[in-house]
Amino acid sequence: MREPNQPVMDVRDAVTTLLDTKIDSELILVKINNKNRLGGSIFSEVYKQDIDNTPDIDDVSSFMKLFNKTQSLIADKKIHALHDISDGGLIVTISELAFTARQGINIDLDQIIEAGNNLNQVLFNEEIGLILQIEKSNVDLVLNQYLDQNLFACRIGEMNAKKSINLSLNNKEIFSETIINLENSWREVSHAMQSIRDNKESADSELSLIKEGYSGLFAKDSFVDPDVSSFNIKSTKPKVAILREQGVNGQMEMAAAFHLAGFEAVDVHMQDLLDGSKNINNFNGMAVCGGFSYGDVLGAGGGWSKTILYNSKIKDQFKEFFQKDSTFTLGVCNGCQMLSNIKSIIPGADAWPRFIKNYSDQFEARLVQVEIKNSNSVLLDSMNGWQVPIASAHGEGRTLFKNNKQVQSLISSNQIAMQFIDSSGQPTEKYPLNPNGSIDGITGITAAKGRVTIMMPHPERVFRTSQFSWKPDSWKEFSPWMQIFVNAKLFSDGC
Repeated sequence: MREPNQPVMDVRDAVTTLLDTKIDSELILVKINNKNRLGGSIFSEVYKQDIDNTPDIDDVSSFMKLFNKTQSLIADKKIHALHDISDGGLIVTISELAFTARQGINIDLDQIIEAGNNLNQVLFNEEIGLILQIEKSNVDLVLNQYLDQNLFACRIGEMNAKKSINLSLNNKEIFSETIINLENSWREVSHAMQSIRDNKESADSELSLIKEGYSGLFAKDSFVDPDVSSFNIKSTKPKVAILREQGVNGQMEMAAAFHLAGFEAVDVHMQDLLDGSKNINNFNGMAVCGGFSYGDVLGAGGGWSKTILYNSKIKDQFKEFFQKDSTFTLGVCNGCQMLSNIKSIIPGADAWPRFIKNYSDQFEARLVQVEIKNSNSVLLDSMNGWQVPIASAHGEGRTLFKNNKQVQSLISSNQIAMQFIDSSGQPTEKYPLNPNGSIDGITGITAAKGRVTIMMPHPERVFRTSQFSWKPDSWKEFSPWMQIFVNAKLFSDGC
C-alpha cells in the first residue's frame, strides 16, 4: 500500500474510465460517507435552489482511507475501470462511463436510497466518491475491504447489451434512454459554444460522430518490443542534434527517445549555431522539435525558418547536412513547419506544402489515429501499413498545396508518409479525426530519398505505452512509435 505523502513510484499502476467490455463485471459505488448534500452542485445551479448544505470532507482520515485502499486495489489489478464522482453527480458519472465505452449500463438504486433521501439527492449530489468496475468474482472481496475501512460501499449496476442507461428502484424501471440520445443531450451546450467560438462546420462534424457509429481508437501493427539495452553496446554512439528554438518545449521527450535508442542526444539551440559553438554537420542526425516556437505568433515555423534562410553561413550549413547520404532528419510539429519553410535547400522537397491554420480555427490537442504509408522514409522503414494512435497538438497543421500536381508528385514518388484515418482505417478529412483539415488526411511527408521526414503528430510524446491515455493490452513497455528511433539507430549504424 502506498503511504500518504509518498511519490507515485510507477505510473503504470493506473486505470482509466474505459470500461472493459470483455469481462463479466459489476459496478460498485464507494464514498467516504453516505451523505447526499446538494449545495453547490450543478443541480442546485440549474434549478436555482438555495441549498446551504454542501459536500465536504468531514473526516480527513476517511478520505485517506479511500485513496490508499483504492491505490492498493489498483496495484493488485482488482479494479478494471474507475471514475470519480464530480461535476453533475452520480448520474453524470454513469453516463460518461457509458459514452466512453459505447456501452449500456443498468443501475439499481435500491441500496443507496434511504429514508430522507429523494431521487435528486442521490443522482445529483457531488459528494466524494468513486464508481469502480470490478470482476464479479472479486466484488465481495473488494466491497469488504472498503467496508472494513468504515467507508460506504455497495453494488450499483452492471453493463447491458441494449446500448441504453436504465435506472431501477424497487424492482421497477424508472428511467431508460439510449446512450446515443443521452450523449447528444450531454454535448448540446458544448456544441453550441463550439459553433460560436470555432468553425461551426467542425463543431457539427464532431457531433455527427455519435450517430455515425465511430468506434474509436485501435491499433494494427507488427511492432516487437525492443531490448533497449542492446542499443548501447558500441563504444561510440551516433550523435543526434536535438534542435530547438525560442519557445520550443518538446526537446526533453525527443532526447529521451533517441537516448534509449542508443544515441548521444545533444541539446542544440539555434543560438549555438549562430554563435559558432556547434555545427550541425558534426551530427549523424537532427531532430527538429515542436512546441510553440516564437509563441506561434509568426506563423507556422516562419520565424524559426527565417533564422536559417536569412543567414548565409547557417543556410549553407543546413544545405550541406541535407545533402549528405549518411544523415537523417526528423521534424515534428513546429519542426515540421520550420522544415517545410526551408524546402528550397532540402533535396526532393519541391512538392512539399505549407502548413497553415487548422480548419477548426483552434489549437487542437488530441490522441488521433494515423496510418503509416509505404514511403521511402528511412525512419519509417518496416512500418508500412501500421495503423496506430499518436499524440497531436498544433494550431497550424493544415497542409496547403499550390495545386493538385504537388499532391500527385508526392504520391508518385512515395513521399507521403502518414495520413489521418477513421475507425475503419480509411484516410479522412473529417474533424476531429483529422484535427487540422489537411487534404486526404496527409500529415507526414519525406524528401532527400527518405532521409528527411516531417510530421505534425508527436511520436516522441508516445514512445512509451505509459504515455498513452488509451492503448491496447498487447503493447508492452514501448509503443510502436519507438520503432522510429530504432530505425534511426539502424540507419546510422549502417552508414
